[in-house]
Amino acid sequence: MNMHDRPEAQPVRDWANRNQQWLATQLVALRLQLTQQLGGRSADDEPAPPDFSDDFEPALDTLTRLFGLSPFERSVLLLAAGVELDSALRHLVSEAMAQAPEAVPSMQPTFNFAMQVLAEPHWDALSPLRPLRRWCLIACDGREAPPRRPIRIDERVLHYLTGVAAMDSRLINLVRCEPAGMIETDPPLASTIAHALGAGTAALVALNHARGAIEPQCDCARAALAGLGASGLWLHGRDLPQDSRELAEFACLLEREAALSDAIIVLEFDRPIEAADAETRAVTLLAHLMGPAIVLNAPEPARLSRLRQRRMLRLLVPDVPAAARQATALRGLPGKQVDALAAALRPALRQFNVPVAELRLVAAEALAETRGEPALLGPAVWRLCRAAVRGGLDALAQRIDNNVVFDDLVAPLVVTTQLRAIASELQHRPRVHGDWGFAAHNGRGLGAAALFAGESGTGKTYAAEAIASAAGLDLYRVDLASVVSKYIGETEKNLSRLFEAAETSGAILLFDEADALFGKRSEVRDSHDRFANIEIAYLLQRIETYRGLVILTTNMKSALDRAFLRRIRYVIQFPYPDSAAREKLWRMQFPADAPLGEIDFSSLARLQLTGGNIRAIALNAAFLGADGGRIEQEAINAAVRAEFSKLERPYTEPRREM
Repeated sequence: MNMHDRPEAQPVRDWANRNQQWLATQLVALRLQLTQQLGGRSADDEPAPPDFSDDFEPALDTLTRLFGLSPFERSVLLLAAGVELDSALRHLVSEAMAQAPEAVPSMQPTFNFAMQVLAEPHWDALSPLRPLRRWCLIACDGREAPPRRPIRIDERVLHYLTGVAAMDSRLINLVRCEPAGMIETDPPLASTIAHALGAGTAALVALNHARGAIEPQCDCARAALAGLGASGLWLHGRDLPQDSRELAEFACLLEREAALSDAIIVLEFDRPIEAADAETRAVTLLAHLMGPAIVLNAPEPARLSRLRQRRMLRLLVPDVPAAARQATALRGLPGKQVDALAAALRPALRQFNVPVAELRLVAAEALAETRGEPALLGPAVWRLCRAAVRGGLDALAQRIDNNVVFDDLVAPLVVTTQLRAIASELQHRPRVHGDWGFAAHNGRGLGAAALFAGESGTGKTYAAEAIASAAGLDLYRVDLASVVSKYIGETEKNLSRLFEAAETSGAILLFDEADALFGKRSEVRDSHDRFANIEIAYLLQRIETYRGLVILTTNMKSALDRAFLRRIRYVIQFPYPDSAAREKLWRMQFPADAPLGEIDFSSLARLQLTGGNIRAIALNAAFLGADGGRIEQEAINAAVRAEFSKLERPYTEPRREM
């Protein structure tokens, strides 16, 4: 079988016209041959075929070479195509079939008829293992014995023979064909992949990325295909048929399409592959395929043990360097715009791992938004890059949009100093880890983790928002209830998906109520206790290797395991606000446009409340005062009574100071 040998590229000038002319002469010759056999005109009446140059290869000859057809099988295919394309040939076949000893009223030839009228016949051409039926070039449908069934050429094959650009209708919407194109970047490993694919038919290139990022793998695959001059047939593992028989038929059609399109199959998976049956279907598909293929986010080696007959090359694809992505994205822009955008992109790309395609959109949108004003480009590019790399993180955690700044915090100086230090670390990580070489010197323990401890409402989440604003990063709240699973191993999978999605942006991850997971470990009594400890160790490992900041909050610091606390870089205690802090909090809750009556803030400050309680009371009081057009003391007192009732605490209205 030589269907996956890389064919020599043909000149495309007038090829379609020449192919149609050549096919027409072949059908005329076939018609005259049948007429002669049926007692009509002699071979001397045949017109001379047109003269074609030696470098011309018609589609039928290419098909013969790709699928290894015998001369007889080639003639059968031509006959099946002829009755669809040539009305005179169709009527001639119909008459001949009617005159046959076993007359069959059909305008489609049977295999018996082909055996009688075509040269070099052989019975095994009808075998399901021979190319005509193995690759679905023809169909033999019906209830009769196979030799008496009408032969029909497959629609996709007919289009190919006539030079019509098409794809098998059964693959449309499941497979997309990307023609070979010029590459703008030269990703690492592209030449290695191209060499492996071009070396033989059984090559399987399995690609992965440390974070499961698909874009670098796609770039690498496209560059390798461009190096080979081959198109790509791209499909996703989730679109594979469920039924095993349908999957086998799909694999046959897919590989036939790869041969007809001079393409290489590229199979893409989500990472991790969630369902075992999806992985099984994927491996089964790869086992059916005979030709070269590329797998993105490939399953683990143990899962591919069924493919030992394939020459497999496993590669871990690195990220494309930021400078290369930037140069590619800015190619073709005017010089002044390139200089201004390059200056704006440089710091953004050190933080955000934006793919080239997205980077082009960022550059275009930033220029349109700022009209190329250098002073405005920096903030616009940073904001657009941050949005471009969110990816699937929004589906795994809650993004908190905010505009809180450190001046909005009401906290002791020692607390705000530590918070500013964390924000400063986030801003200077590229310099310290990259320029100064700390990441290369010690790749472990570079992650920043902070524990915020204090009663509910003391400002822990508010402080996280202030850090995110100062660093210009997204903040995501992670619900531990949706991450921790009672099923063994599921918690690690959930955490893996979360951290891999966050890695491209370095977003700040906020784990609320961490004591639910990091409480003091009890004696291991059963397998569930043992696996709970494994989950904690796994999360700590991911925190230490994550390039962003992880913030864990707790209302009960004393309930946390001391071994866990030793592995946290920053531990910040948020105290209960004193009277002065509470008065400041009260005054901050009412916007400048809010119409206030005569409010006794000093007496309100004597109430034992947290910032969270005060914010809730201020908002409720505003709605209570909306009917009268002003927020009066009575409305605030009513909202205070409601808050104390909610907290199940006794309330005594404070006396006004004289």
